[in-house]
Amino acid sequence: MNTKLGPFRRLLAVGGIGLAGAIALTGCGILDDAGSDTDTTEVSGEQVDAAAEAAAGDCLPYEVLSEDPAVFEVACDDATAFWTITNIVADPDVTAAGGDIADTQAIYDTCGEEVGAYVPGKPWTDWNMIYDVTTGAVDYLFCIEALDQPNAEGKTPVTPDTGDCMSSSDTEWYQVDCADAAADTTVTDAIVFDTAEWAAPDIEGAAANCAAGYYELSDQFGRTSGVLCIE
Repeated sequence: MNTKLGPFRRLLAVGGIGLAGAIALTGCGILDDAGSDTDTTEVSGEQVDAAAEAAAGDCLPYEVLSEDPAVFEVACDDATAFWTITNIVADPDVTAAGGDIADTQAIYDTCGEEVGAYVPGKPWTDWNMIYDVTTGAVDYLFCIEALDQPNAEGKTPVTPDTGDCMSSSDTEWYQVDCADAAADTTVTDAIVFDTAEWAAPDIEGAAANCAAGYYELSDQFGRTSGVLCIE
């Protein structure tokens, strides 16, 4: 579907999420973690050119890369729109390896310290990049935030907060309308750790406040932002 540019490949990563460009797209969080270049999605030359015109406020589909090889962003009122770009930086002087960026500080500097973290009551956030598979040079590093609106299944990509409902069958932190038949779990208390504690929070102490079960809100960077007490 996508064309190759000369002897190179550029990819889009699909793990918090990453794009790479010959060319590839890559990244690392909401979707499966990208552990190698086999976990990336090849980006067409047209999409790389379109990325040069992308800006904060533009929208992307759930998979980040559009199925149309001539399109990078999608209309925000399109049924496939899931993410909005909050920041995009061209030639950020960052190198990718294996579909990922080893120095996560470069990601935090571009997207903020909370990127990729699951914070109760807030839409999901993530990052991605378009990079050259051969050299590892990152062409574009960008930050994304989920649109605060229900998807086709009526699930909203916002981390559940106190009083919110969710489905135990979900593998992602969606809010579900409490009247929905799939809503079989209620958050009785959302305990949020200070950002400085995310690397090594007192999970056991927080969980002691939960009368029944609980979930840990862990992210792609190995941080835990909080605990959801549930019933």
